Amino acid sequence: MKRSLRTLPFLVLLSLSSLGLAETRIRSVSEAYWTTRDFSRIPEYFTGKEYRGNQVIARTQDDREGLYFVLELNQALATLPKSCEVFIEVVRSDGPDAKLYKLSIPEETKGRREVLLGITGEDWNSRKIKSVAWRIEIKDVSGKVIASKQSFLWGHGK
Repeated sequence: MKRSLRTLPFLVLLSLSSLGLAETRIRSVSEAYWTTRDFSRIPEYFTGKEYRGNQVIARTQDDREGLYFVLELNQALATLPKSCEVFIEVVRSDGPDAKLYKLSIPEETKGRREVLLGITGEDWNSRKIKSVAWRIEIKDVSGKVIASKQSFLWGHGK
């Protein structure tokens, strides 16, 4: 009887962890400027439509060229609440004030943990513009922050 009482807390903890109560975290963020040509794939020449393969891509505008943040989570994108949004604040090399961009993660996430977040078109129209500092937040519909990450320089004052 005593042995079963000792295993009870372990079983409770195990059952709670299996309910999906794990905290969503942003594992890594990388950034790069990509051109339209970087996204061209052979199927596009036949169909005339962008071929994304297994990539999950969200953009501020329909244009493909711009600055992309590659965001990797600790769990599948499908575990995020429906209709959550990603807010990217960036201090750019062309001005001292941070600019805010809002993107929606597509509903079709293809089982991936990684999403490409593009600030494209007129929002980021030159390879010469660099990001100086950034902060990324994933928020649910009520505005609650689900996960966030920031660059080293974001935490430092001006």
